[in-house]
Amino acid sequence: MKSSPFLINSTLVFVALLWGFGFVPQRLGLETFEPMAFNAWRFFFGAITLIPVIYFFRLKSSEIFNQKILVAGLILGCLLSAAAGFQQISLGLTKLANVAFITGFYVIFVPVFGLFFKHHYTFITWTGGGLALIGLALLSGFQGEILFRGDSFALLGAFFWALHLLAITFFVKQYNQYALAFYQFIFCAIISLVISLLFESDYLPTDSSGFVWALLNGVIVVGVAYTLQIVVLKYSDPFSASVIFSLESVFGAIVGYWFFSEVLGFYGLVGAGLMLVGCLFAQWPEKQPLSSNKLGLD
Repeated sequence: MKSSPFLINSTLVFVALLWGFGFVPQRLGLETFEPMAFNAWRFFFGAITLIPVIYFFRLKSSEIFNQKILVAGLILGCLLSAAAGFQQISLGLTKLANVAFITGFYVIFVPVFGLFFKHHYTFITWTGGGLALIGLALLSGFQGEILFRGDSFALLGAFFWALHLLAITFFVKQYNQYALAFYQFIFCAIISLVISLLFESDYLPTDSSGFVWALLNGVIVVGVAYTLQIVVLKYSDPFSASVIFSLESVFGAIVGYWFFSEVLGFYGLVGAGLMLVGCLFAQWPEKQPLSSNKLGLD
């Protein structure tokens, strides 16, 4: 994968595709689950999905059972539970369009935070991120109306999504990607469950179908997509990856049209087009290397 930019970018798009289609079980699951309880169950199912993968690749015990990788998994799990948790909570407090748009701010947060790691980008790459963000605003139907409490939670979620992505690029060069994925899912599930027990009325669904949606989301979105995210970030630039990941919203809009009869409209189509152009700009070949310290991706 390291020597094949096409394979890297194709995998990034595939992850965004799975995340976008994952909105179906996620949205339906929230009809019977509390937000953090749903997260707890889906990440638990995602962790179970990785057990046969770890067995298949015959990972050494030293790659799985050591203190350093446990700490790395705990850090990733904390960031993931915060990002997913704030996003889920915000869905109940503000408009879906606002959540979709504000979550996309991680496209800008990633390169800004990356500056602290001496990770620099060209003007055309920044332009790509800006176009993707504008496209996301049009695609989501954001109309500039700010609902302070709910939108603040969505913004906090975007903040932690960016930190989570950068943390992955830091840890994946040191530890096995499948072990990292497994531990972050386990810790995210535990943290989400504890929060659910403390602040939510019940950690069980009101209808047994909730388990079906949690299982479906856990296997496809968590077990497959989030694991592939870790694998591909071992070779991809984090900012370029974040712009492609934002295509999740384009696929989510397609899902909304197919499954929930949500009309995309003219501005939505324009927004989707801008996001695609932004992705192309973010992948534009550079005359000079990004940096001598490329978060360990050189």
